[in-house]
Amino acid sequence: MGALSSYEGIVRENQSLAPFTWLQIGGPTRYLIEPNESRQLASVVKSCFDAGIPMRVLGGGSNLLIRESGFDGATFSLTSPAFGQMRRMENTVVCGAGAKLSHLIAFCVSAGLGGLEHLVGIPGTIGGALRGNAGTDEGDIGHVIQSARLLTKEGLVVEVKGADLAFSHRVSSLDELVILDATFELEPGDVRGLTKREQTFWIVKRSKQPNFPERAAVAFVDPDGYKASELLQQSGFNGAIEGAVRLSSTYPNYLIASDGATSADVLTLVERVIAGVRDRTGVQLQLHLEIW
Repeated sequence: MGALSSYEGIVRENQSLAPFTWLQIGGPTRYLIEPNESRQLASVVKSCFDAGIPMRVLGGGSNLLIRESGFDGATFSLTSPAFGQMRRMENTVVCGAGAKLSHLIAFCVSAGLGGLEHLVGIPGTIGGALRGNAGTDEGDIGHVIQSARLLTKEGLVVEVKGADLAFSHRVSSLDELVILDATFELEPGDVRGLTKREQTFWIVKRSKQPNFPERAAVAFVDPDGYKASELLQQSGFNGAIEGAVRLSSTYPNYLIASDGATSADVLTLVERVIAGVRDRTGVQLQLHLEIW
């Protein structure tokens, strides 16, 4: 294990990353590291940096595609409860980046704090939601960020104010190695009213989502002024197939992987679709998937 020998209890070698993704596709990582708390995380990150070991961080895996070659480096999984803690301070909530977005929304609504309930139904962790600026037509998560604590690849903790962060359509400037936690500035409200609002958004969201098994993922980001699903439908790509991967016939912006599916199947399909939609509509689709 070399440079990581002192972290034997939290490091496993040559572990498959496929089970950590919704598509369940992909090869192994050289090291899978599951730290117990932030100081331990900072220590092992510094050790990896000093040893020249490449590093990446897993989120919820809902938009992650891993090639069969895997990742020849250290992959961090922040599933310890220490990375998902939440606490309220008046009209703000501090939340660890490992918490599920759904859990944060429920926590805020039950505390009578509004501003996130329109994001109900979006999968993944707070870290992933922040990095990709998760949002709906009602607004994105970046609008309610007061500050964030980040861990650099050198193992240093830095705090960035919300005013110094840039958020745009499904993009943020949060590009350090690890998002540790974030502080959200919310609006006080009636718990009953917020609960009803959350439920309404949930019903609308579910009406637009398929009831797929776990091996499914959103393929493309909605371009400004368009819906990716409508562009795919108009271009005749609903139900498009490549190997053991297909786009849903009914909800064409969802990729569905079957047994035997490979990353090459996914990449070949999405490249064909991107080219076809561009040729037929003039719109350039962008992948929602992050590719390792």
